[in-house]
Amino acid sequence: MRHLRSYFEILYSHDGVMMLMTLLFLLLLTILGTSSLYLAFSEVVIAKSIEADARAFYTAESGIEQALYWFNNPDRFPGTPEDFFRRRKLNHTSFFDDDGVSQYTGIEQSPDLAYSMQDTDLKVYGPTIPGALCTVESSGISGRIRRTVTAELFEDAPDVKILRGSWRAD
Repeated sequence: MRHLRSYFEILYSHDGVMMLMTLLFLLLLTILGTSSLYLAFSEVVIAKSIEADARAFYTAESGIEQALYWFNNPDRFPGTPEDFFRRRKLNHTSFFDDDGVSQYTGIEQSPDLAYSMQDTDLKVYGPTIPGALCTVESSGISGRIRRTVTAELFEDAPDVKILRGSWRAD
């Protein structure tokens, strides 16, 4: 009978219940902390990816703006940009001949100009839209992310501008 009584005493004893509850509470806090750290790490990775994507896009966009500047100010650059972006047709007054054909005739795989900078690749080739001057394709690179912006340019005396509706971002 003594053996049965000590079994019931152990069974109904409250010794150690507080320690068990404390351990369960600590386990719950550990799970919550680990989950919070994982979520914070994921947010950092996503934020860096978004930042790199935006940086690559704006770098590509700046390549288009650089090409526009070269077209509108070819005399400010000695060497290749000056020679390449100068009007060559109709006694050096136009980018087009009498038939309306642009002086830029390259294709995407074989551009008239391929220019690489630190984090930008710039290509200028023949227009894909009739009446346009040329196509400018600029790729911006940021880390492992590459964004490409393509625009058709047209001659609007005395400047060169981006043709509306031709701006494409990939």
